[in-house]
Amino acid sequence: MYDHLRGRLSARKPTHVVIEAGGVGYRVDIPLSTYEALPTSGDVTVYTWLKVAEDSLRLYGFATERERDLFQRLVESVNGLGPSRAVAILSNVSVAQLQRAIEEGDVDTLKKVRGIGDKLANRLIVELKGRLPDELTAGKGPESASLERDAASALVALGYESSEAERAVRKARRDLGSDARVEDVIRRSLSHV
Repeated sequence: MYDHLRGRLSARKPTHVVIEAGGVGYRVDIPLSTYEALPTSGDVTVYTWLKVAEDSLRLYGFATERERDLFQRLVESVNGLGPSRAVAILSNVSVAQLQRAIEEGDVDTLKKVRGIGDKLANRLIVELKGRLPDELTAGKGPESASLERDAASALVALGYESSEAERAVRKARRDLGSDARVEDVIRRSLSHV
């Protein structure tokens, strides 16, 4: 319903901000990462997500669209993970760290977040691995993400497991650099599977 909110910052706390826009003060719950990214005063823009419950409306805000999109994916895709816990996760790890932990199946990194145990860490991995939008992929442009997806699909077509193919493609990309062609990545990936 709301994409973003732009206005004057009238209150800033580690858990929420109040943004005045059009004569109305909007209370917006935020993760610690957004608190750190926002200035102490002046005009700000936060990317928002609205939680509609039977008896309340709650607005969540983020410094970047990327962070908001990952938050939304956490809340909508992981069974039993509500907005408050998703904010807690994003307050403890960056978007890039969280995505890396999910894609690599790194349970230990996920368990470092308060309130996440073995069960929830494994659920995050199972329900989100390979399903995060390409634009969330840290440090990768759309062409890079597409190249990796194509190379991994080629390896899967050759009979390799999806997770094994993705791991091999990531290693090959690190070896070859950012200007490698898909054929080169596939060839190099074969040495990593």
